Amino acid sequence: MQFSKLSTLYGRLEATASGNELRQILADFFKETYQKNPEELSILTQLSLGKISPDYISAVLGVAEKLVLKAIAKASGRSVKEITKHMHHLGDAGLVAELVLKQKAFTLVPTGDLTTDELYQTLHKIKDIEGSGSQDIKEKILISIFQKTTGQDSKYLARIILGNMRLGVADMTVLDALSICFTGDKSNKPRLERAYNVCPDIAKIAKQLADKGIEHIDEIPVKVGRPIRVMLAQRVASLSNMSEKIKSNLFQVEAKYDGERVQVHKERDGTITLYSRRMENITDQLPDLVEYLKKEIHVMAVEYILEGEIMALSEDAKIHQSFQTLMQRKRKTEIEKYIKKVPVALYVFDLLYLNGESMMNKPLIERGESIDKILYKKNRIRRIELIQTESVDEVQSFFEKMLKDGNEGVIVKSTADDSHYKAGARDWNWIKWKKDYMQNLVDSFDLVVIGAFYGKGKRTGAYGSLLCATYNHKTDTFESVSKLGTGLTDKTLEELPFILREHKVVKKPARVIINKEMTPDVWFEPFLVVEVIAAEISQGKMHCAARTPGSDRGLALRFPRFIQIRADKGPEDATSSEELLSLYEGI
Repeated sequence: MQFSKLSTLYGRLEATASGNELRQILADFFKETYQKNPEELSILTQLSLGKISPDYISAVLGVAEKLVLKAIAKASGRSVKEITKHMHHLGDAGLVAELVLKQKAFTLVPTGDLTTDELYQTLHKIKDIEGSGSQDIKEKILISIFQKTTGQDSKYLARIILGNMRLGVADMTVLDALSICFTGDKSNKPRLERAYNVCPDIAKIAKQLADKGIEHIDEIPVKVGRPIRVMLAQRVASLSNMSEKIKSNLFQVEAKYDGERVQVHKERDGTITLYSRRMENITDQLPDLVEYLKKEIHVMAVEYILEGEIMALSEDAKIHQSFQTLMQRKRKTEIEKYIKKVPVALYVFDLLYLNGESMMNKPLIERGESIDKILYKKNRIRRIELIQTESVDEVQSFFEKMLKDGNEGVIVKSTADDSHYKAGARDWNWIKWKKDYMQNLVDSFDLVVIGAFYGKGKRTGAYGSLLCATYNHKTDTFESVSKLGTGLTDKTLEELPFILREHKVVKKPARVIINKEMTPDVWFEPFLVVEVIAAEISQGKMHCAARTPGSDRGLALRFPRFIQIRADKGPEDATSSEELLSLYEGI
């Protein structure tokens, strides 16, 4: 397929303001591709996201914006100074490429049409180039592919290279489109999502559909070395509601630490890989933890997938440190220095796979017994602190102990026969209870920034407040829930334009739902997640969260206060509209 055809698709996706139309455009494109050339479908589903690999495989091309602009300059016969000036004005390398490559200098005629397969292979080639002179080699390759494009093709080529399409298309959107493509509607999306939860690779899902059809989509297995989407906990309005929701007499109550959730994969050849909750490979940041895993997990565990919480420790490895301290380990340089300065421990709370067998459909207690068998030194790889009880009062006592010890709260889990690990699901078998409840606050919420309003007074000329949304999992949309200004420091407001610059768009993204009265001065593609606290949840006409069809009233957060940016969460990991509704109704 010619890349120009794919860029035409991108153009249509960017132009639409309707989420349903967005999905239908994708579905029609996938169907046409499947009918003409089924082998192309997997690559095109990946490229429809502007990616060459799933998130868990590092697809960073090692190409900075500056290098892309330099390549655009040489491909168009313009000076770097002129291109930089355009970039300063437009703020998007794609728009710069579209502007200057509409008509190339007469000596720089296109060398031939660019195909999607050629682009895909070329980008993988760029990704693998390392060492001395690598930037010069990458520049030459970039110039050659830009010379094969003009106008709109150039715009989307630049955006793919920089990994920022600004189309509002995400993995869940593509799953909707694949369901429509292969079954006529979205009714089979839950089946596709279950497969995606154990195989978060859109290209593999598409290939399975193309090769075997929807009937065999459930056959995709758990695979060590490929992350599983994490199971999430529900929330209740009060502890008294907990026993009504968890259908087991015996509760397992686990500490909720202020650390980073991680999934550990050990393959049969001994390779150990660490994945964040966003499925990013963070192994290189924590070489010391990898060594502890090798020493402190029993050799009987030939291959496994386990989950736990990484905690920062004091230099004597005895006292827990804050999440902010742990974030010092998020670096590519001075790793050895920070291994000593910020030692870590892993607190294991689940086991998903062991020695060729998935553990996900086994009850919680059985999974826990297997954890105890393979943890044998418990120096830096430790079992999470927990109790098992039938008493809500004992749950409360353990919760208070956790707060006294400086932890966030507890996770209460069912021990019933059906207490399975449900990948990617927010399930009532797990309920979280945090210290925010003790402060007469509803709780903290993770919201997605979808827009900004310019400030007044001392904030004139800068962003003064943010428009935030919850994520509606059922409709794959982001619904406005709050205008956030309180708690934003001058430093944060100064940083936000730089953080959000690459995600700024000229009109409302198709998957964003707001009331016209809340139209912001600046729109953003859903990307940044922020943690806020609020006094209560109210219902009114200003916001759209959890709004039912035919109603003009949605949920909103009253008196929200900014706490921090949540770089560890993606937009689809934010607080859901369904979760907000449950809290509002006191469930």
